[in-house]
Amino acid sequence: MTPRDDLLHLSPEALSHAANAGIVKRAVRELAGGYRPRLAVDAQGLLEATFDDGMSCRWPAGVTIQDAQCSCGAAGVCRHRVIAALAYREQGATGVAADAPVAAAVATASDEALARVVPAALLALARQLHDEGMSMELRRRSSGEPCDTARLPSATVRFWAGAALEAARCDCLRAAACEHVALGLWAFRAADAHDAASAQVSVRLGAPGQRHAIDPAPYRHLVETIVRHGVAQGATALMQSLSSARTACADAAWLALLIADVETWSEAYAKRSALYQPADGVDLLAELALRVTAGGQPGQAGAILGVGQAGETALDRLRLMCLGARTRRDGEARRTTLVMADVDTGTRLVLAHDWQVPDAKLSDEPALRAAERLAPGVRLEALAQGQLLAQHAARRPDGSLRIARARSSQNSVLPQSADWGQLGSPVRFDSVAALLAEHHAHPNAALQARHAARRYIVFSPAAAEQLAYDANAQCVQAVLRDAQGQALLLQRAHERHAPHALDAIAAALSGRLGALRHVAGVLSWDHGLPCIEPWAVACDSVVVPDFAHAAGALAALPLGMAQHQSDDPCARHLEALRQHLAQLLHHGLARLPRVWAGDALQVARGLDGAGLRALAERVRALVPEVAAAQANPGNATLAPALMTVLALQQLHADAATLDEPAAAA
Repeated sequence: MTPRDDLLHLSPEALSHAANAGIVKRAVRELAGGYRPRLAVDAQGLLEATFDDGMSCRWPAGVTIQDAQCSCGAAGVCRHRVIAALAYREQGATGVAADAPVAAAVATASDEALARVVPAALLALARQLHDEGMSMELRRRSSGEPCDTARLPSATVRFWAGAALEAARCDCLRAAACEHVALGLWAFRAADAHDAASAQVSVRLGAPGQRHAIDPAPYRHLVETIVRHGVAQGATALMQSLSSARTACADAAWLALLIADVETWSEAYAKRSALYQPADGVDLLAELALRVTAGGQPGQAGAILGVGQAGETALDRLRLMCLGARTRRDGEARRTTLVMADVDTGTRLVLAHDWQVPDAKLSDEPALRAAERLAPGVRLEALAQGQLLAQHAARRPDGSLRIARARSSQNSVLPQSADWGQLGSPVRFDSVAALLAEHHAHPNAALQARHAARRYIVFSPAAAEQLAYDANAQCVQAVLRDAQGQALLLQRAHERHAPHALDAIAAALSGRLGALRHVAGVLSWDHGLPCIEPWAVACDSVVVPDFAHAAGALAALPLGMAQHQSDDPCARHLEALRQHLAQLLHHGLARLPRVWAGDALQVARGLDGAGLRALAERVRALVPEVAAAQANPGNATLAPALMTVLALQQLHADAATLDEPAAAA
């Protein structure tokens, strides 16, 4: 029998990516029960599978499973084709093709093989996208992925059989043999030419690129306007400069999302939002300074500014597993964010749902939440602890998801098990060393592609220790250990609209709900120590703290003292500078407290003492410029100096997180 390498590597997991999981499970069950075809492969590699009930499949070499022929007449991928693939793979493992090689590297696929699989029109589109320039992340099987994987900004491609491109599967609407398969192949070729050993590598396709002509004036004017008027004076004074910045970044997705966040932040104070924090503006404007500066470098416009990113990408049918949910309260408004994982590609996606709880009905919030629906047939609470089967969905560049909301749409929610072990990096980690490696690979978030769930991870601990409750901070804290004994700090503070969240976390971590399997949440770094705010805990079942009921476990916890900030002097003085700059953005030049200049010099002395002398000099130089701008606000040009300080502060803060992990308390 002539070997068909593309079929030898089609595991049940790979086939679930091509067909729905129910068909694959049925095929596995029927094959084990004796429903087995007779297989024959001719010299051209045509596989013929004949079943005793008269059904037959014809699967030519170089053809995807969707395009193979079956006499059953099914519109989609049928169980007969899946059984044929599984039976052929089984024969290869038991002796007929026992010496079948490991899947050839993706990069070894020839242009002729690519042309046979991908239609000419889509290949031309791929070449156009290639020439325009595109950055993507490649993860080889050695990184923990089930196969070599290309993560593009708008799609994820898994090369299940390596160079056998007909077995590659994409999560876009075409599902296979699409332009993303070609782009992934070219990226692996480029990666192998420069670094064939690394498990994870970022690649930019296209020519090195010319310096992108980015005009910094609209962004500097926005910063100048914020500093001159201050957020506290209302959003009206900022409207024109925000409009100019929006127009300037119309074709740059990451900048557009950033400017939208700046607008939301600046309006929050005027709306008396409980979520308004002045220091958030420091982080946003620091990111703006870094993107505007670095995005103009040759070849960086796509990766740093988001130039050329697709607005929305239509997705194939999806099976999304919810990894947790978090509800934010702002007066009567609620926004619940659900982080989903595409089971087939391991891609993180985000669903957001806005709803209301009138002040007069606060006591009825659990009942109101239980009645909320994201779409017909998709209840919020059920989805937070389940999985979503969806069609006609679309993914935005930042990983946010839009699902069809028409009554005719095929959305359904099913329960899920608490086993997230099938997920790998960059979603799930089982060691602190792997978290550190991932963090070192992407240390500067302000220069990465913007993603709605960028810091969201699943951690699979070997043990949970030092579980305690800090009554003063109203916070639960624990230390999670990996198999090597390295620590990850878990902290979660009480919020009024989630009254039983800490109780649920205490029950899950103390073993009352079964063995602790996974903790999912938002990751941060405190002087090299990873810290997680849990959104979900997987034990015998999935526990979502925001939606939990009373468990009676919190009262049994010992009292302790939560770790609030690092003892590292650099981190402390950088945070002091961040809060000090926040005063400038909040009050503006006209109403800046008189003590601001003196306090700025004191902050500079602290930075000097911490060894951050270049940043300290910039802060000292900023003080007379602020004074000059206050004296003559009409001719003020404070933005360049301030943006430099903001960018340096952010880079130093990012560098501080790369230090060796501190010991957990």
